[in-house]
Amino acid sequence: MKKIIYLFCLICTITLAKGQYYRPDRGFLPGINAGYFYPTGDMGKILKNGIGGNVSAKYLINKMIGIGFEAGYYGFKTKVNLNKDDVSQKYKYHLIPVLLEATFYVPTWNRTTLPYLGIQFGGYFSQLDVGRQYTGYSASLSFSKHLFLFSPGVGLHGGLLFQLSDKVWMDLKVRADYVPRIDDAYEYNEYTQGNIGFNKMLNIGGNIGLLYRF
Repeated sequence: MKKIIYLFCLICTITLAKGQYYRPDRGFLPGINAGYFYPTGDMGKILKNGIGGNVSAKYLINKMIGIGFEAGYYGFKTKVNLNKDDVSQKYKYHLIPVLLEATFYVPTWNRTTLPYLGIQFGGYFSQLDVGRQYTGYSASLSFSKHLFLFSPGVGLHGGLLFQLSDKVWMDLKVRADYVPRIDDAYEYNEYTQGNIGFNKMLNIGGNIGLLYRF
């Protein structure tokens, strides 16, 4: 009788194991992600709803430690009306983060779910198209400028990896990205100055995407 029970338990264990995907302790996972940023502070007074995405790559060194890379592109909407009676202003802002990340993975009994926490650091590139047109003169004056600013920054992230198949994972991530210093002043020409309206950045957001394991 005991042998029959042991045999039954062994068969059940094998059957359940076959029903689960195997989570590798190592591996390379490139992916593509949709993302959202919510700007705060002075940046949040001017801009809202940063929507875009990124391409990423994760490498699991072992079952608990990983490193990664991401490059993204996010477009923000203008929150306030910058126009005045005699001045029309253009303001378009895009954020391009190019980051490295270090991640700590939390092993769980569920082999198809992998929680994680980590940090990211690197360059945050601000791309702006700004312009002014003065209409209160006999001859209208207009100025325009394309800015491409580099600022180093850091951030924190946490999330979950869900294994959808033997090769495909879904990545759900929440994040905070902080840039302590942005060069906010610029010149249209030697006589006309401008300011982008914020000199630092704290964005709260998230990503959802798919990763493919090699």
